[in-house]
Amino acid sequence: MAGSKQPRSNPPPAIFPGRRRLDSWKEIASYLDRSEKTVRRWEEKEGLPVHRLLHEKRSSVYAYTNELETWWKSRKLQDAIDVDPSGESPGLEDESVIAEETFPLPSIGAISSRRTGNRDETQVHLAPARVRFNVKALVGCLLLLVATGILIFLSRERHSQRQTSQTQTVTTSVKTFPLMTFPGEIEGLAWSPDASQIAFTWNGPNLAKWDIYVQHVGGDRPLQITHTQSGMITGVSWSPDGRLLAFGRCGDENRGALYTIPALGGPERKLTDVACDWGEAQASWTPDGQSLVFSDSCTPGGSLGVAVFTLTTGRKRCLATPDSNTVDLDYPTVSPDGTTVAFIRASTVRVRDIFTVPLRGGSVRRLTSEGKRFGDLMWTSDGKNIVFTSDRGGVTGNKWWEVSAEGGPIKPAADSALPASVSLDQFTLTTTSRDRRRFAYVDYREIKFALLRAHLSSPGGKVLSQEKIMELPQKTDSPQLSPDGKHIAFASALVGAANIWSSDADGHNPLQLTSFGGEVVGSAHWSPDGKWIVFDRRPKDHAQIYMIDSEGRNMRAFTEGDYENNVPTWSRDGKSIYYSSNRTGRMELWKQDLGSGVADQVTQHGGFSAVESYDGKYLYYVKFFSPGIWRMPLNGGEEERITDQPEAWYWAHWDITGSGLYFFDIAASPRPQLKFYDFQTHRITPVLQTDGQVRYWTPGVSASRNGRTIYYATQYANATIMIAENIQ
Repeated sequence: MAGSKQPRSNPPPAIFPGRRRLDSWKEIASYLDRSEKTVRRWEEKEGLPVHRLLHEKRSSVYAYTNELETWWKSRKLQDAIDVDPSGESPGLEDESVIAEETFPLPSIGAISSRRTGNRDETQVHLAPARVRFNVKALVGCLLLLVATGILIFLSRERHSQRQTSQTQTVTTSVKTFPLMTFPGEIEGLAWSPDASQIAFTWNGPNLAKWDIYVQHVGGDRPLQITHTQSGMITGVSWSPDGRLLAFGRCGDENRGALYTIPALGGPERKLTDVACDWGEAQASWTPDGQSLVFSDSCTPGGSLGVAVFTLTTGRKRCLATPDSNTVDLDYPTVSPDGTTVAFIRASTVRVRDIFTVPLRGGSVRRLTSEGKRFGDLMWTSDGKNIVFTSDRGGVTGNKWWEVSAEGGPIKPAADSALPASVSLDQFTLTTTSRDRRRFAYVDYREIKFALLRAHLSSPGGKVLSQEKIMELPQKTDSPQLSPDGKHIAFASALVGAANIWSSDADGHNPLQLTSFGGEVVGSAHWSPDGKWIVFDRRPKDHAQIYMIDSEGRNMRAFTEGDYENNVPTWSRDGKSIYYSSNRTGRMELWKQDLGSGVADQVTQHGGFSAVESYDGKYLYYVKFFSPGIWRMPLNGGEEERITDQPEAWYWAHWDITGSGLYFFDIAASPRPQLKFYDFQTHRITPVLQTDGQVRYWTPGVSASRNGRTIYYATQYANATIMIAENIQ
């Protein structure tokens, strides 16, 4: 609980997942304590969960230890004691394994993982058990088993003829396989009309520039369709005739445009300007291919409604307008018969529900009153129901749900091709072919989040050492070094839900400071004396600022009201807190006194995240959906932009020191670079190049006052496009 002190000696057991990747037949066989011949036979005959990358040679296989353990548990005891045709017999030397029907996990003593090359240094050994037995008793038991087996066989034989056909249909009709695996992230999927190709958006081999690619099912390499120099592409939609792809590209000030491009590549055609939703703009084709439906501002500067653009006339009209209690109308999707548009209405980031409106115009119909977080949204093939993802089952219960287009009760979706669980952190990660025979989704099973520390010879100087202090499969980011340099605060979902944590500077002895159950939480920042931490969270409809002491006690709210309050930082004297707020209609920086509670507006032209200089002369800050870092004198004066990086959606990847500031240049080639801006010389110097992905919308850089120690967050992900076909 947030109000009780917790020991620092050992992290929670949930921090250490019982899973790692085995990258060859040899490693898989060693883990299972069998020969390669045996595990290959198990994979072919008994469904041992072994994966292959289709674009590599057939011998390129891998498996996950937790999947192997699940497979082992489902294997019947009589199968386990059968004599292996390869000459191996599990027999009595494996009795300790058979009895528990599981494999022991390695003992791990620290939160950070140690790796040699691409393999974990920790190994799992299954020690054979020493067993005493009576030969006569064993023979008797075997005879009894044989007799029992004969009786069971005869009793089942009567039913086998009539059940064989049905059983084969159930077990062999749906085929699921990986199409391609890519480093980084995929943000959108779309089937071609004939379901032979998939278009998707990917941040590319440099993990920075988002573009559209097209992959043939069974093909070798994807074809790059767009070649973006700046901006963000998150979604793609295939025209019903298969000739065009529609997409939105977003840029500065959260503005963008809709485009079409030939599906085989070619010149882009701009259709219309559009307001973006947190860097996203995407459209849904009508079945006749004549129009696109998308989110856009129905009034200048207003919240997003649902708009329709007709390609033949170039006319745009507003179909549904948000009311005064609505933030935006998101993800409009057209029904298969082209008569109705379903969309999500957001009253806040987390309070969302599903509505519909006729495409020709008319009254809006509400289908849900959940007030939950939503992800993917799609129509069933008959147009009678809408399938969606939601966290209505709890933070660990995300899955697919279904509601009638006419309204009514919500129930689990009946489509067997849908993945059992989904992530709500990624949107538009599923797509169904027009004939509903093929289904595609993105699988992020191979994902790790890391916090790294680098020591430099001087501010912006040579890197002396660099190490991963944490590497976990749960989302972990926002490292923030304490003023004395002995601890870090960070945000992590180590125990299933996002919370604020602290640890030693080297990542050891983690302490969970808060105990929230699924809220949006982050942006932790230490007080100058190291005794308090401020952070933002979303307890209800709006984000608010909270503070808690460094031992995880005495949590209390610092702001309130019917507006967003985000990204807090302390003043250098510890008497005030800066934060961003939209109480004036857009995000501006405010400074609130701890003693009196009085808040004063600091910026007049936008501001989102701010840090005071150590000498007390300047306030450095970034703006909402604007690239670069700005500063203004604390005693009054005009603002000035001092760098044109980071890009708008990487707003939190920077921090200041006594002599300069660090920031990530995402557009650097060949990979994103951490750079140093010197306050005296105004020179920008490259410092290091990350081998991971810098996460957008996520705080990720913290530096010591002397500029010689840097913490930063990265993500290591492989996104696999999975295909399910022969769906009934």
